[in-house]
Amino acid sequence: MIDPADWLVIERLQQGIPLTERPFQEMAGDTGMSEDEFLCRMRRLRDEGVIRRLGPRLRHRQAGIAGNVMVVWKVPLARQDEVGRLFAGDSHVSHCYLRPAFEGFPYTLYTMIHGPDVDTVHQVIRRLAQQSGLSEFLLLSTVRELKKTSPVYRRPESERDEHE
Repeated sequence: MIDPADWLVIERLQQGIPLTERPFQEMAGDTGMSEDEFLCRMRRLRDEGVIRRLGPRLRHRQAGIAGNVMVVWKVPLARQDEVGRLFAGDSHVSHCYLRPAFEGFPYTLYTMIHGPDVDTVHQVIRRLAQQSGLSEFLLLSTVRELKKTSPVYRRPESERDEHE
């Protein structure tokens, strides 16, 4: 069960970890908690699976990683789990989703594939196609990035104080 103090920890963590000598002390101070209480709540939320992981956010384009593309695959219904596991297990695939097909758009498996450059990404796509035996897929390249952020989860309105 997540209580209001847990939500303070979650909301503060989503703002990023400050690059200071005692980042959790600073974050705890922002929430009105001691560093020990903040860390204790954070560890419990991790142990309970509420927090999956803490990690850096890399702006891949600024880091010089130029190869990435969404690939949608036409996968027979009977092979969706098998192919999904194959693609999800590849280190170049960051996202792998099954979605419904639509009239005129029969693709159901969506993958986001990354590599240091476009040639590497195309090699990965050819390898995945060969390993899976799939031949029908589309590359959906980004034309322009309009927004890219991580989702921010907030305490439900019904649990907020009237002064917030």
